[in-house]
Amino acid sequence: MDYQRIRHPIPPLYDKESRILILGSFPSVKSREAAFFYGHPQNRFWKLLAALFSEDAPVTVEEKSAFLHRNHVAVWDTIASCEIQGSSDSSIKNVQVNDLSVILDHAPIERIYCNGAKSHEYYRKYIQEKTGTEAVKLPSTSPANAAFGLEKLMDHWRQILIPLRIAPAGIGRSLLSWYDFNGRILPWRSDPTPYHVWISEIMLQQTRVEAVKDYYDRWMQELPDIPSLAGVSDEKLMKLWEGLGYYNRARNLKEAAITIMEKYGGQLPCDYEELLSLKGIGSYTAGAIASIAFGQPRAAVDGNVLRIFSRILMEPGKINSARTKGYLEREVLRTMPRERPGDYNQSLMDLGATVCLPNGQPLCEKCPWESICRAHNKGTECDYPVKEQKRPRRVEERAVFLIEWEGKYLLHKRERKGLLAGLWELPNLEGRYTLEKAGEEVAARGFYDYILEPLGEGKHIFSHVEWHMTGYRVRLQTLTKRLRRILDEDADWTLATRRELEESYALPSAFDRFKKQIDNS
Repeated sequence: MDYQRIRHPIPPLYDKESRILILGSFPSVKSREAAFFYGHPQNRFWKLLAALFSEDAPVTVEEKSAFLHRNHVAVWDTIASCEIQGSSDSSIKNVQVNDLSVILDHAPIERIYCNGAKSHEYYRKYIQEKTGTEAVKLPSTSPANAAFGLEKLMDHWRQILIPLRIAPAGIGRSLLSWYDFNGRILPWRSDPTPYHVWISEIMLQQTRVEAVKDYYDRWMQELPDIPSLAGVSDEKLMKLWEGLGYYNRARNLKEAAITIMEKYGGQLPCDYEELLSLKGIGSYTAGAIASIAFGQPRAAVDGNVLRIFSRILMEPGKINSARTKGYLEREVLRTMPRERPGDYNQSLMDLGATVCLPNGQPLCEKCPWESICRAHNKGTECDYPVKEQKRPRRVEERAVFLIEWEGKYLLHKRERKGLLAGLWELPNLEGRYTLEKAGEEVAARGFYDYILEPLGEGKHIFSHVEWHMTGYRVRLQTLTKRLRRILDEDADWTLATRRELEESYALPSAFDRFKKQIDNS
């Protein structure tokens, strides 16, 4: 075959999110015909990368381009033009090399890899001085490199996953093996119907598993299905939720149940997008329901999962950013065994809850991913995830009044918007009150003939505010006309017995410190 002088016919492939650059030497005849990289059907490049990334091998040029962009891989070649016989690297002579600044000036490339010895030879000889960056020589994926089978190539090429921060293939199955022996026994896992999964996942948001168990059992006794949830009274709903906090979760459950009755015949939809359309169901809950109840390969990414993957990949991005969350969610899906998606999501929940712990030293010696965790191997587990510095919570001083008359206690319903919206509360005032000032405030509101005594102090922490509370017991000797009129005319005020407080009226846990004083009356 005669020599031909050929100029490289394929433009570089990269974008602003490319993290590594893979350089070949010069396109083969098949690649030149296809006008894209690694076009020879026997070249292992696409099959190799697909195996490393746990994806199906792309086939068309469009699929290959999307595959590289999705995985943040830039591709080009070292040689811009040369004389060559066919596709033979060994025949290459009279070389001109590519100017890599086209890529390096526009993409955050962290590492350069050369696919084969010839590419590395020309890079080191002609390009390295200009870039100031050493390239890593990897065994060629060409069919001519018969000494390297696919498995051996994978062993050498696996290192490209480190700067890409991609989880190694096959780790999902090792976690499932751990889960089969170490998974927690939880009441909602024994019968993972869509309704059971939905209710448990909503309850578990911002709440410890042990605290949820009794609530879940009581809920299922009272509201065993979607129709009963859709028809429950608001007072009973709040009572069932009393103490779990974030009460909008319960309201959203009822609203979603009504929608399910009206739109889906009383059955939770299996479609992920339809689940997302329901009130109170976000991507995590939709993923949990779709995977656990319906067996669909959907990720359920919460704080536990973000923490685990940020550690094993040493992810430097801020954990609350949409970009970081989206990237880590893709990694969860990449490593998910398709035959057991629900178990995989639950195994991640359990790993984060029992081993890869927050706010302290994780129990790495018990972790099935200890050997592949990059943060652990660097001794930097506690540096991840990277968090934004939280703003300090606003502190509010409040005086809380336990007002008692003949074994009944005065309650007030909060406004329908804002903190603890629409819930019953013990009457309270903003500000710090001494005993004397509290007495003046009680008298100013038309009370007389009462006994006032201090109940001590308490504190309750919400997500963005802290209540620092001082409590006072007010024992009324007389029920004034003014209070009778308020109770008769305003439904937002009531007197409740101790039994009614236990059975009917839900008080937020913020008032637990003073509600307990009822037993000491």
